Amino acid sequence: MNIYLRLLKYLRPYWSRLAAAVVCMVFFALTNGALAYLLGPAIKMLFTSDSKEGVSVIPFDLVTIPPDKMSFAVPLAIIVIAVVKGLSSYGNTYYMGYVGQKVISDLRRDLYGHILRLPLGYFTSNPTGSLTSRLTSDVNMLQKTTAAALTNALKQLFSLLVLVGIIVGMDWKLAVIAFVVFPVAVYPALRLGRKMKSVSKKGQATMGAMTSLLHEAISGVRIVKAFSMEDYESGRFNDENRRFTRQMIKTVKVRGISTPLMETLGAVGFALTIWYASYRISHGTLKPESFISFFAAVVMLYQPIKALNGVHLNIQQGLASAMRIFEVMDTPVEPVGCEGAGAKKTLKGLNDSIEFRDVHFSYGKEEVIKGITLKVRKGEKIAIVGSSGAGKTTFVNLIPRFYDVTRGQILIDGTDIRELSLESLRSQIAIVSQDVILFNDTVRNNIAYGEPGKSLEETKAAALAANAHSFITRLPQGYDTLIGEGGVRLSGGERQRLSIARAILKNAPILIMDEATSSLDTESEYEVQKGLDNLMKGRTSFVIAHRLSTVKNADRIVVLSDGAVVECGTHEELIGRGGEYLRLYNMQFQGMEEGIA
Repeated sequence: MNIYLRLLKYLRPYWSRLAAAVVCMVFFALTNGALAYLLGPAIKMLFTSDSKEGVSVIPFDLVTIPPDKMSFAVPLAIIVIAVVKGLSSYGNTYYMGYVGQKVISDLRRDLYGHILRLPLGYFTSNPTGSLTSRLTSDVNMLQKTTAAALTNALKQLFSLLVLVGIIVGMDWKLAVIAFVVFPVAVYPALRLGRKMKSVSKKGQATMGAMTSLLHEAISGVRIVKAFSMEDYESGRFNDENRRFTRQMIKTVKVRGISTPLMETLGAVGFALTIWYASYRISHGTLKPESFISFFAAVVMLYQPIKALNGVHLNIQQGLASAMRIFEVMDTPVEPVGCEGAGAKKTLKGLNDSIEFRDVHFSYGKEEVIKGITLKVRKGEKIAIVGSSGAGKTTFVNLIPRFYDVTRGQILIDGTDIRELSLESLRSQIAIVSQDVILFNDTVRNNIAYGEPGKSLEETKAAALAANAHSFITRLPQGYDTLIGEGGVRLSGGERQRLSIARAILKNAPILIMDEATSSLDTESEYEVQKGLDNLMKGRTSFVIAHRLSTVKNADRIVVLSDGAVVECGTHEELIGRGGEYLRLYNMQFQGMEEGIA
């Protein structure tokens, strides 16, 4: 029931159009019932045109047309009713379709906004393809099923109620016989609905896995081709595709069972009705024309019953998608303040220092940062080195609160960063990493990402400082050149220089550089390093470097091992101590000498 209430909450802004749709439904139901009722008088008019008995054109003999007016009044009434029915059907379809589309649009907007605000740890445990599937496949399924159900359900329900009223009003004894099979149909309908929801949820989960494989293979297509793994990736995709197909066939089976089951039960009801009506007609207690109207109403009644059964299956299929959507939306977003309280403090710069006090951090039960205490003064350049898996990247990711410490504190100018708003904290931090993230947009928009108010002159100045202006001007449209998905039209060094220009334009006082040059060749590294030197001027910098030669000039070098600080000092001091740093240094330069030899 909670899912129904959450979906209904999205209807609230569109109540006026929903009300208009309900009015149209009422008119549709009434005209639908009136057409059924008129069938008997129309048949009587055709075969008893010389009768002196009048014909009722409104249910229950409220208005009776004289015999001489029947040939004109009955056809006119049918035309008028049909026109009103058509207009009301259009109005219902339009208004309910409008409401359904707006509800889905709002839900898609909220889901996307929620996904963007989820903590970074959520994305490490949930594949991109799976989240993409929730936002596309699940929302589309909800749109296809639930929006269509909104359009159809109430219209058919009103028609059902009106027709039931007419049938009972015409002959309640016949109505009892006609309706005797309905209770029997309820149980299988509910069972089939539950089965549809279960199968659909499994199918959508399989679609998510299939989307993940698709995303991985396409984004890593160079590696796939380099290792000739096309057949392997095709096999993985085909396995998931077969699983998805099996689930979809099960939904087809459920729908296939539902329709003949309802039709069979309906046929039983018809048979019983005809048997009882023939008995009454033969005994003179039922007029043939009355039975024709009654029978027409019963025939029309089975159409909304059948339609509602289909709507029920659609709703169950849509609810399976809604459950997957709300699973994501129920995941807590990034905390905004200390212990969940709303953060009210705003960070406007760095005046004194960044301090780590006995900082611990764990991924689940695995502790990866173990009691780090460190004070970094304003303008200081700190290099962080260590073996692979020592916790370097995790350590710097705690500063912008991509992850929150599990114990201890990180303070900026004496204020715990958990007491600061995330927006203000991150506005004071620029990040340049090995994995450059660029968007399929222009060079200018990529540099000014997050700073849309910056002028072209300011963007060019940042590009000049990042040593990127010269190659940008050689591009076909200069700063207006589209760079492709992930900057695919640029070299690795060019992409890195754009990310440096983006950090320079942000002009944040705190800088984090995570292996910014490790994947570059010597010439590209030289060009990028000049940009990095300009970027670090006057900023408090945390530099993770694989090549120890690039951190010799750091104010201090922090050596991490197994998530803890084992050494701290300048390059000369650490070399003189003969500890972990010297071991790393000797391993690296010995490897370089062997490579040269």
